[in-house]
Amino acid sequence: MKKKLFWFPLLAALLSMGVLYTIGNILEISFLSWNFYKENPSKGVIFETGGSFIPIIIGFIIGFITERILKSNHKRNPNLV
Repeated sequence: MKKKLFWFPLLAALLSMGVLYTIGNILEISFLSWNFYKENPSKGVIFETGGSFIPIIIGFIIGFITERILKSNHKRNPNLV
């Protein structure tokens, strides 16, 4: 059960971050997207990148909640795998 307590919250957090960034980029929502800008003027290259930390924060919260749910279920029913 220890391995599941580690992998499920991590996968839930990463999956939710990926889904939120994808939704933000597809629907062009600025607070859910990752921005990438590259320009090629004659004198040089201008490169800008930036993004929102909101999907990361939401992903950590979802991972924390998933871990709490798994721990409480394990305490109630320790025989379940």
